[in-house]
Amino acid sequence: MSETQTPRYVEYALTVAAQRSDEAVARLQGRGIEYVWVDAPIETFVIEDGYGYREADVDEVTVRAYEEIAPELELTEQRLEELRSSMAAWMAEGGYAGELTITVPEPVTEDPAYAFTAVEVKPGLMIRPPWDEERLDGERTLVIEPAAAFGTGEHPTTRQCIELMDDLVRPGDQVADLGAGSGILSLFAKQKGAERVVAVDLELSAENVIRHHMELNGIEGIEIKIGDVHDEFAGVTDAYDLVAVNIGGKEAILLADLCHRIVKGDGVLLLSGIVEWIEEEVVRVYADLGWHVTARLQGDEWLTMALRRGELS
Repeated sequence: MSETQTPRYVEYALTVAAQRSDEAVARLQGRGIEYVWVDAPIETFVIEDGYGYREADVDEVTVRAYEEIAPELELTEQRLEELRSSMAAWMAEGGYAGELTITVPEPVTEDPAYAFTAVEVKPGLMIRPPWDEERLDGERTLVIEPAAAFGTGEHPTTRQCIELMDDLVRPGDQVADLGAGSGILSLFAKQKGAERVVAVDLELSAENVIRHHMELNGIEGIEIKIGDVHDEFAGVTDAYDLVAVNIGGKEAILLADLCHRIVKGDGVLLLSGIVEWIEEEVVRVYADLGWHVTARLQGDEWLTMALRRGELS
């Protein structure tokens, strides 16, 4: 196949007993097929901090295989039936006589990441992928690589954080972004004029991702720390005007004492990634430390809250 030709595949779908799915995958791979996986149904269930996922308990699953074919092969109905019969015989020899279908998938000619489009946070404030060069009059723009890490703006909590930060971050502020991911909140804090921004994440890959986004946005000076937040902020007290925690409700609860310690007396906490059914617990934990909610945004079941110390006015 020449370098300019798009690979062509046929897709086989074989129904097998769930307990034999791994054996079926091995059998298909033994035929020399590289792309094989089990298409098992997934159950979504509510957990305390959001959602959990697991394979459904079923008797049968579908094993799918993509087999590359020669570019000159004419895929007539007769040829497809010949391919199906050949594969059925191969699987039957291994003890798999399940239902087998064959299709010709549409060729993939474009990186799926390019399906990502611009996201409007609020009028005049946009999140755009690097290849989107459109700019509206007076637009403020964050450029984010969609496949890089959590924080592209597609999830409502990311947009909620940025919308609230637009009113909360002031020039000269000190900002800490806990669980920075793509670095999108850190980038926006810098755009708003924050003097010092510290982005912390556990993932080693986050450093390169954030640096890439700094370059895309023409931003310098974000301090990137890879490690546990408790280690990174050990001994730090009253240091930040704003601390953002866009990870989840349980994480916000676990970090309550640390956040309480590192935020300045008149500072603000931004807690996000929170589902509505854990909101009451999050609010109670922070209220016990003297914090109250001053702003709240919600989209579907996801919400973001800004909190300050002291009594409600």
